[in-house]
Amino acid sequence: MRSMSPIGRAMLLLAIQAALVLSIAGKYLYERMTCPRVWVRAAQYDPNAPLRGRYLATQLVVDGCELPRDEAHHTQFNPHVPGFWRRTVRLEVQGGKLVPVLASDTDRPEMTGVLTLWGDRPCDRATLSKGVEYFISDTAKNPFPLKQGEELWVEVTVPPMGPPRPIQLAMSKDGVFAPLALR
Repeated sequence: MRSMSPIGRAMLLLAIQAALVLSIAGKYLYERMTCPRVWVRAAQYDPNAPLRGRYLATQLVVDGCELPRDEAHHTQFNPHVPGFWRRTVRLEVQGGKLVPVLASDTDRPEMTGVLTLWGDRPCDRATLSKGVEYFISDTAKNPFPLKQGEELWVEVTVPPMGPPRPIQLAMSKDGVFAPLALR
């Protein structure tokens, strides 16, 4: 059997790497076409990351009013500051909204996330701990800081496993919903 030339080995390695990248892209495209899509309110934050790029780091904000607020899950570091409740939840799309449902013992970890209900915020402003990063082009105008009365929204795909994946951003002000052209 004849051994491959260095150029042949390089081409084989290139083909394998291309197949891996295309399989991931294909999976994401398939999920975008078949999984539920929903608009979710978001809060932008500044991540503590050593490498920063042109992206917006956001936390999804969902309605956690149906979740229990018991002492076992309550944390309060300072008696003068309201505490918070942390719950492990599974995300579902119900009635066109992203809804947190308490995770059961049979739910796999990659199907769940952590939701924080803040003591000083309305229960419909609970945040998911896992952030969603939305990459923007170099020429796009950053929409932050938000002006008075503006809210940031993210359209996400909700796959069966893993966190929601962002598709596009929009701003809402005085009931007017406008997608942003950031690409």
